[in-house]
Amino acid sequence: MEEYLKRNSECWQAGYDAENVESFVFRPYGRIFKTEFGLTGSNHERLLDFGCGQGAALRFFRSKGFDVYGVDISETDIARCQETMSDIPDHFAVIAAAPSEEDVFFGGEYDLIIAVQALYYYSDSDLQRRLVSLHNQMKPGAILYATMMGPGHYKYEHSQPYKDGLRKVEFSLPRLQASDHYVNFTHSEDELIDRFSMFEKVHVGFYDAKYREDEGASFHYTFVGRAKK
Repeated sequence: MEEYLKRNSECWQAGYDAENVESFVFRPYGRIFKTEFGLTGSNHERLLDFGCGQGAALRFFRSKGFDVYGVDISETDIARCQETMSDIPDHFAVIAAAPSEEDVFFGGEYDLIIAVQALYYYSDSDLQRRLVSLHNQMKPGAILYATMMGPGHYKYEHSQPYKDGLRKVEFSLPRLQASDHYVNFTHSEDELIDRFSMFEKVHVGFYDAKYREDEGASFHYTFVGRAKK
């Protein structure tokens, strides 16, 4: 395993403690998935959350009727998913940090895949491997919703170039610390579209927030695309 994957994997083993669904998850449901594509959940559409954390987004989509599945590199987070959705524990799995184009999760055939704040922990090469694997698991015309961290995020000012598109992030702030942490920043909407070029672009956008002056903004690009097959 590449060193950056090992370091990032170690970072997330403590878990990502986020119990509530975020606005950048439930707003796309109402504004795009439901109204534009008819993905309401009423037909028990298959949904994969790649990098699902402790399952807040999955619980939201499950409440709408989706047939939900989640994968993450964190054993702690997957265990939490299995605890809070104890009637479907086999819908969640710990996956390897290193991606393969041959990866298939729970049989694939998804109507909707979301990858929120997860894909930018891959190098350029590994990101393309992961996107191929996700695309191959989607039904024809299925929808992908993904987010990528932009240089407007406060982590960028605490980073230095590493290799293969990655930057090494190190900082010590009152609430957070990071060491040997690697992020692949997306610098423009054009670069975002190019990264996801295997998908038909539907929408690009962004979300941002700043709650503490000692941390800065949390800018992310958003991409909505349709599987080209």
